[in-house]
Amino acid sequence: MKHLIVFNGKAGSEKDIAAFKELVEKEFNGLDFSIYETTGPRSVIPYLKEFLKANDKEVVRVYACGGDGTVHECANALVGFDNAELAIYPVGTGNDFAKTYAGTKDYDAIVKERAAEKKLQNFAELIKAEAHPIDLTKISGDSLEEPLYSINVINFGFDAIVGAMGNYYKEHGIPGDAPKKYQNDPYGYALNHDAMKHGRFNDTVVTADGEQLNEKQILLGTLAQGQFVGGSFWAAPKSDNTDGLIDVCVLKTMTFLGLGMIIGTYTKGKHLDKKRKKIVYRRAKKVTIVAPKEIDVCVDGEMIKGKEFDVEVVPSAIKLAVF
Repeated sequence: MKHLIVFNGKAGSEKDIAAFKELVEKEFNGLDFSIYETTGPRSVIPYLKEFLKANDKEVVRVYACGGDGTVHECANALVGFDNAELAIYPVGTGNDFAKTYAGTKDYDAIVKERAAEKKLQNFAELIKAEAHPIDLTKISGDSLEEPLYSINVINFGFDAIVGAMGNYYKEHGIPGDAPKKYQNDPYGYALNHDAMKHGRFNDTVVTADGEQLNEKQILLGTLAQGQFVGGSFWAAPKSDNTDGLIDVCVLKTMTFLGLGMIIGTYTKGKHLDKKRKKIVYRRAKKVTIVAPKEIDVCVDGEMIKGKEFDVEVVPSAIKLAVF
């Protein structure tokens, strides 16, 4: 077996990166391994595909060392390669997919505590872990040159607006007339300035296996293989990424009061404990998303735009070595 360690060489100080490389050298001593440092968004995908083609006679275990973005890109690269396995070493700022397997919603706190103490987990368990097939969700659309694969959650509506506008303010700066408390919080500003004002009434129709789930507008929608999204929301507590289905959850448009009442249960993963008028939940193989104008859609944290999307499950798409 070959071992390929993928990480963002620009994330962290030179000292931290040196410590990480030293750990890798120690943990993989005696094994056939190599390291790839990403050079920019999606740069790892063509590299991994070529690496897997060149080593198609043996198993290659790819270690995604980072957050959800790194995991997403590695998963997209592994589709179609029977000799590939994915392992996750969660050290990113967002580790939503890792929480599904960590068995705790406090996983981010654990990662942050370890980082604060300059402690690195070892790779020993990942090296010996057994790999199992998992499902991915494929999304195609009028605005996409090629399909994307989601290993965790595709979300749209209220929370996707926060993500898209938060990214915009992070890149372009927060307006000078914004309250001081948001000057260093682009996503907090996006939540209160954009999503709260304009994000509750999204002209989007969702259809799951031929059943139209809403009339015209929604608050938000999630299409899940993993369970957690947005850092703190247990959006799909019933999701199982080995069942050949997508967990589809649509929250219908609601008042501020209704939003305030549901947000706590949505955060804790309790929103599906009983039937609720404003929540539609299904499991499906195919989903369509249709809007009269471009909407923001978040695919494992990667933001895209479009008016029409076809989504389908890809059973046993890749193999995951569960930590």
